[in-house]
Amino acid sequence: MKIDKASIVRFIGLIVALLAYFGLNVPEDVVEGITSLVVAVLAIYAAFKNNYITAKGKKQKEVLEKEGLTKGDK
Repeated sequence: MKIDKASIVRFIGLIVALLAYFGLNVPEDVVEGITSLVVAVLAIYAAFKNNYITAKGKKQKEVLEKEGLTKGDK
């Protein structure tokens, strides 16, 4: 699942607009803080998923290197 930063900002903007429609105003600083937090969490998750960190991932990397399927040194 790929979610870009712009989509997150639009989604949070939609939530803020709905809250404003129902009479609940959210300060802009809070919205920016929430957006930054969500983007940071997604960045950490993407970094974790795209690197060989777990034991299973290390085994996968070993198999890829053994078969010559990595972009590194040959």
